[in-house]
Amino acid sequence: MLDAALRVVERGGLDRLTVRAVADELGVTPPAVHYHLRGGEDLADRVVEAVAADIRIELDPAAPWVDQYVGLVTAMDEAFRRYPGTGMRALTASLPSAAAGRLTGTALSILRAAGLPEPAAVELFTATYLLFTGWLAARGLVAAGGTHPSLAAAGVSGPGLDDLSTLERALRRVLATVPAAAPPVADPIDPNPIDPNPIDPNPIDSAGPARPALTEETRP
Repeated sequence: MLDAALRVVERGGLDRLTVRAVADELGVTPPAVHYHLRGGEDLADRVVEAVAADIRIELDPAAPWVDQYVGLVTAMDEAFRRYPGTGMRALTASLPSAAAGRLTGTALSILRAAGLPEPAAVELFTATYLLFTGWLAARGLVAAGGTHPSLAAAGVSGPGLDDLSTLERALRRVLATVPAAAPPVADPIDPNPIDPNPIDPNPIDSAGPARPALTEETRP
């Protein structure tokens, strides 16, 4: 049933998702679909969760943290683009979501690994979340043949809002405002180190001063 619902959304968007549409996709009656659901709203939630859970997170640990973060967001965008309408619903949902928790955890782990303190990491995550939500909303208008009046007044054209490079540039501009994390400070090297166990150039024998060697004059 879920696969059938995904096919419906992939072809026509989340707005086209209904119990009857899924039933037609499966070749059954609507009551057969209702049997597995609490209603049409629950069906949409299941689809959105399935799309978000299927987002592949493939990060190169050797890549700069900015590239890792941009790669995560663009992977989300590609998944939501395939199933129109699921992105906005996912980012504006209020119910708990295991998939959302996984994506949020990955984003924050990238920022923490970059050396950002927790408040700064959370603030930057929030900024990019809001940016991505606006991107999805604007792209949805473009897909419907329109552009928001505010963007039109600023001279932003519709086609540019459907280009993934526009999202990448915006993300990099935001991430570029973060100061580079300072590398760990190494202990300074003392040019004249003090040996904790110095060698005495004139050691004193515990048995007393050394006796002079015997010679022919001193031999008894």
